[in-house]
Amino acid sequence: MPMEDVKENGERTQHGYSVVQVVLGAIMLTIGHKYLPPAVADDSAADAVIAGESGALDQQNVDPCPNGAAYFLYVSGIVLLVMNLIHVLSRVAQYLAERDGHISCGEACGLALLKFGSGIMAIADLVILIWGSVVVFGAWAHWTDDYEEYVQDINKMNYCAYEPMMYAFVILILKWVLIPCLVVLICCCGCLFPCLCACCIAACGDKGRV
Repeated sequence: MPMEDVKENGERTQHGYSVVQVVLGAIMLTIGHKYLPPAVADDSAADAVIAGESGALDQQNVDPCPNGAAYFLYVSGIVLLVMNLIHVLSRVAQYLAERDGHISCGEACGLALLKFGSGIMAIADLVILIWGSVVVFGAWAHWTDDYEEYVQDINKMNYCAYEPMMYAFVILILKWVLIPCLVVLICCCGCLFPCLCACCIAACGDKGRV
C-alpha cells in the first residue's frame, strides 16, 4: 500500500505540473501573439513607419516589442502546449495499449515514438528557456516601456511594451524555480522507493517467520 500511495502521489504531482505548464503556455502564446509585429506588406510598411523628431524609426507603431521578449513568449507558448499535448496523447495511448493486458509490437513502437517526441520537445523547451533568459534578462538593465525615452538614446536603451516584458520576466523566474523543485522531488521519490521496497520486504520476512 505505501508503494501505491507514493506512485499515486507522484502521478498527481506530475499532473499538477502539467496543468501549470498548460496555463503558462496559454498565457505566453496569447501575450506573445498580441505584441508580435503586424504582418504588413512591403509597400504599406514604408507608409506605416513614421520618423520621429530625431529621425529614428517609430518602432512603437511597427513593432511594439523589438527586443525579442514577445517573440520568446510566442514560441515558448507553442512549444509548451505541443509538449503537453504529446504527453496527454502518450498517457491515453498507454492506457489503451494496456487495457487488454498485452502490448503488441505496433503499440510498443507507437508508445516509443510518443516518448521520443516528448523528450525532443522537453529539450526544445529547455533551449528556448535559456534563449529567453538571455534575451529578457540581458535586456532588463536598459529596458524601457517609454518610447520617448527610448528614442532619446537608441544606442543604449531597448524598447518593449510593459505587458510582454513583465510577463516574460516573471514567467522565466517561475520556470527557473519550478524546474529545480521538480528535480528535487523526483530525486526524493527515487530515494524513497528503494527504502519502501526494503521495508516491505522486511515486513513480509517477519510475517513469514511468524
